[in-house]
Amino acid sequence: MSDYMQAMFRRRPNDGWFRAGKYDVTTTDIMCGLAIATMFLWAASQTAFFKLVFFAPEVRNGEVWRIITWPIAEPPDFFALLGVVFFWLFGQQVEALFGRNRFLMWVLATTIIPAVALTVLGAINNEFDFTSADLGLGTLFLGGIWVYAATYPGVKWFEVVPLWAIAGVFTLLRLLQFTGSRAGGAVLFLLISVAAALVAGRSLGLATGWPIPHIDLSSVGNGSGGSPKRRKAPKQKRSRGSRGSGGGSVVDGPWQNAPAPTAPPVGPSASDQAELDGLLDKIGANGMDSLSGAEKKRLNELSKRLRNS
Repeated sequence: MSDYMQAMFRRRPNDGWFRAGKYDVTTTDIMCGLAIATMFLWAASQTAFFKLVFFAPEVRNGEVWRIITWPIAEPPDFFALLGVVFFWLFGQQVEALFGRNRFLMWVLATTIIPAVALTVLGAINNEFDFTSADLGLGTLFLGGIWVYAATYPGVKWFEVVPLWAIAGVFTLLRLLQFTGSRAGGAVLFLLISVAAALVAGRSLGLATGWPIPHIDLSSVGNGSGGSPKRRKAPKQKRSRGSRGSGGGSVVDGPWQNAPAPTAPPVGPSASDQAELDGLLDKIGANGMDSLSGAEKKRLNELSKRLRNS
């Protein structure tokens, strides 16, 4: 695997909500952890598990939490686990672009809007009502791909297939799955989810490559973005040679012109991470060929340094 692909799938140092050991726990981490937990819940009590699944009639009967919990309701299935893994890998990239607060807002919008829409439509015509445990994090993962593709329209998967084409294929497969099950409500749910993801993404400052209708909310939640935190400059110590009127100056010696000792090698800094992210974003927007020879060399150096830290 190339250094670029290794860096692409490496855990991003996003700003988390709290720390667990040396890791910042992000929204992506929390959602994936809860999804794995629901697999064990399914084994313990399927009745309790299906209390988390979106089902519009039960929402209208007062179980409104289903509007929020449906993405983490994942049965213990290989493809469900694969969806969790891909959401964890790709969700970090999207969360890094949004920043902590705006990513949470995007997740909530992509989760709540389709659920509320189908709850209302089901009240008008019960043919839109459906129940399915196959929505899960895969639906948010799909929305994230569309947002990333709309942010960087020129990005290509393995420098060959446009990312929007990958998103289109994944969407078509899900639509065929729901159509074959004669779940018209699920088809509409998926389409509204993708539309909500794009509109919310554009409103929050991403997906700017396509003309998407939106409400400008890009200034909301800027308190915690994806950029590295600035470190405070260390305070300079006061020279011993100036202690007031009674202090004398230090006597010069042969050490005055001696070369400064070489600093020991340090690990990757926040500036290294920011530089790597900038190079990856440039590749995402225009492909690997957009980098100069020096930039490609720098990309390899940064990838190796961060990988070995």
